[in-house]
Amino acid sequence: MEPSPDESSTTTIPSTEPPPPEASPPEVQPSSSPPRSPPSSSRVRAFRALLLRRLLTTAKCSDSVLLRLSRLFSTPSGTDSLLCTLGYTLTLLHSLLNHALTTRLTTLAVSIASKASEALLPGETLITTFPAPRTTQLLAHATTSSKALADLISDYRIFVRLWGFFGIYSWGRGTWTTPLPVGAGRKEKLLRAVTWGQVAACAAYQVLENGAYLASKGVLNSAGWIGEEGARRQARWWVWSCRFWAAHVGLEGVRLGTSWYYRRKLEEKGVGDGEKEEKLRREERRKENRMWWRDAVSNMAYAPLTVHWSVEEGVVSEAWVGFLGMVAGAVALKEEWRNTA
Repeated sequence: MEPSPDESSTTTIPSTEPPPPEASPPEVQPSSSPPRSPPSSSRVRAFRALLLRRLLTTAKCSDSVLLRLSRLFSTPSGTDSLLCTLGYTLTLLHSLLNHALTTRLTTLAVSIASKASEALLPGETLITTFPAPRTTQLLAHATTSSKALADLISDYRIFVRLWGFFGIYSWGRGTWTTPLPVGAGRKEKLLRAVTWGQVAACAAYQVLENGAYLASKGVLNSAGWIGEEGARRQARWWVWSCRFWAAHVGLEGVRLGTSWYYRRKLEEKGVGDGEKEEKLRREERRKENRMWWRDAVSNMAYAPLTVHWSVEEGVVSEAWVGFLGMVAGAVALKEEWRNTA
């Protein structure tokens, strides 16, 4: 488009002087700290590999634990040892939670009473209801739940002992059909007498416990098992069953003491020929010692419980019942868990 006559045109004429040199950019001084670089891909891959190894290790451990639990629950002794430990642990937990709940409610009641007493006239009584704090409600729920689950486990363990008499019969029959060897010593004769005493005590215990349990469930409902007279009869059968259990525990103490005494005498003689035989004897003694201590600890834990249940009033608190039963169950559970490996 051509310019209008009224507009002035401008023409740029090149100068004969050379253009000034361009200014060089300022030099950048190197920083004293190295520049931050983004995380490299090698670090990410290493982290992923570590995480994957952790997950695989956890999966393998979980798989091993689940398989061992399956083997543990596949045997009556394994199931009973686990339930025994869990049930008495819950009994101990209930006692501790109940104590904490009682303390908290008492503190709360005293705090409210002290504040209300300032506003009341002499002889006035304040009756009020108010929601408990959230933590107190949770503590009360946990206390009730632990007691309910412990009672359920105890009921189940008594139920599965209803047919325990068959095992006692097998025990007694095996003892009867295995006569003492000719020339048996004092140790063998004493242990055989202890065994017969334990068989008799366990048989009486089983009959009395079964009768009391079935009566408590209404299975035995004849005239002698109902009403106040029936309740007293149930209580007597429970107490006497525990007394026969206490007799079994006492005889077990005699058996353990006899085994310990004669084993010490045998070790003092040091009978053995050759290094290989001595190594086998040491391994056998180690296993016998482990089994002996297992039975001894379990028996010592059960002894106060049998005395406690052998009297109607009891002799130990609920916390001690839970603790002693937990110890006895844990000892048996440790051995059962070892057998699942």
